[in-house]
Amino acid sequence: MRKHKPLLSLFILLILFINGWSQNEPVPNVLSQKISVRYPHIKIDSFLDSLHHEFGFDFSYDPSGFNKDSIIQATYSNQSLEYILNEIFSNYNPVFQAIQQQVIISFKHRKTIVEDYITLSGTITSAENDKTLPLVNISIKGLPLGTTSNMEGRFSFLIPKKYLGKQVYFSSLGYQSKFIPVPEADSSLHIRLEEETIRLKEIEVKYMKATDIIMQTIANIEQNYSTHPLLLTAFFRESIKQDGAYIEVSEAILDIYKSSYQLTDDIEKVKFIKGRKMVEDKDIAVARLKLAGGPSLFSAIDVTKHRDFLNPKLFFYHYKGKEIEFDRVVYKVGFKPIIESEDINYEGELKIDIESFALISASFSMTKKTLRNSSKYLIRKNAKKVKSIPIYTQYYVDYRPYKDKWILNNVRGEIKIKMLDKRNKTKSIYSATAEMLITDAINGKGQKIRYSEAYKQNYILADHITNYDPDFWKNYNVIRPEEELEKVFKSKAIEINVVPQIKNTRP
Repeated sequence: MRKHKPLLSLFILLILFINGWSQNEPVPNVLSQKISVRYPHIKIDSFLDSLHHEFGFDFSYDPSGFNKDSIIQATYSNQSLEYILNEIFSNYNPVFQAIQQQVIISFKHRKTIVEDYITLSGTITSAENDKTLPLVNISIKGLPLGTTSNMEGRFSFLIPKKYLGKQVYFSSLGYQSKFIPVPEADSSLHIRLEEETIRLKEIEVKYMKATDIIMQTIANIEQNYSTHPLLLTAFFRESIKQDGAYIEVSEAILDIYKSSYQLTDDIEKVKFIKGRKMVEDKDIAVARLKLAGGPSLFSAIDVTKHRDFLNPKLFFYHYKGKEIEFDRVVYKVGFKPIIESEDINYEGELKIDIESFALISASFSMTKKTLRNSSKYLIRKNAKKVKSIPIYTQYYVDYRPYKDKWILNNVRGEIKIKMLDKRNKTKSIYSATAEMLITDAINGKGQKIRYSEAYKQNYILADHITNYDPDFWKNYNVIRPEEELEKVFKSKAIEINVVPQIKNTRP
């Protein structure tokens, strides 16, 4: 029997806090803590590990920013952690940010390699009516490099020049996929996708019971997904709107270590590489929201690896027909809980490849009963005189083909909350959206993320990112924002689990 792991067994995406400003309490800065160490001869990365084991400090850093094999002498008596780190990294122009016991180390002068890339950007629309197409998968055929279009159909794709001449692949449900060669220079394109009139090789479609489709999906996981570890690069964004207007956006680049899909109990480890945020500086009518743990918790949403929703003892399945996705015929299988327990319950739809029985995508939300009762799961701490009512949840995860396997591609979650301020007799609708895009993958053998580097589930990303840098993502693939954030922003308590944990779904 699989042991239940709190928080990471399934779908905790985010935690939101609403507090009056007077309730905010300063967080002690770990960088000011004074320590004594004596290491006459040690590598930099080993030194950081030793600080973790001896003092409980955690570190996140981009290893390309310095030579981690450099040998240093670290002998200090009653010096602050910040002083010691400044000494150790004196040749690398370091910048430190503290998140509780974690220290994020970044570097002011990283070598930019943007000249080694081609930027492909533009808009994707339907050829029938010129309607923009959101969430179109964009990748290099046969490679794990990819991105996706935003909700307005716009995209930007950074492609290494070494892939010149390879095929860029555009794929969207209900549309014929399109291929174009990687151009020789930066290009802006208008991609038009034809509606589904795809000629596929002849496939014999046999009727199967929905439960039999699920059982075959479980049986084929090891042949459809990686049996060796992967180190994924991911772009993560969490955004908050009040009554339709952005009030805060935080973005980050992450490394994610994902073990073999044979190891269903393994928890993904996440390493923060770099981040930025934008905050509206106007007064907020009801409250500020804070999103905690998003990068770590969101990275654990892999409905195939952890067998989420793949349990005929807990879910009722019903056949909903066929569609085309990634130029392949897929079964559509709806699911809902057999018995709605007092815990959190979900319902939704799975799309499963008809030939390989690979689970290609899943969309789901809280059941109506759970949503009605969701305050006791989602609301942990209310600001005085503020009533909060969750009114909507929706989540989506999909995979994309990579050689003869499938890899995690895109995860998205959204929640809407109605908040009533009884003191001022005002109300607002807050929406929080988190999205994660896997932009690259390599063999993870020997690439494990150390615990001391791992982003923790209780960290709040937005509180500890300070500056907005317009050139921040020049060497990374991202999901292009729906609006140009530079124009939206001038620069800046409820506690809610946007997707709370649910009980183990395996017998």
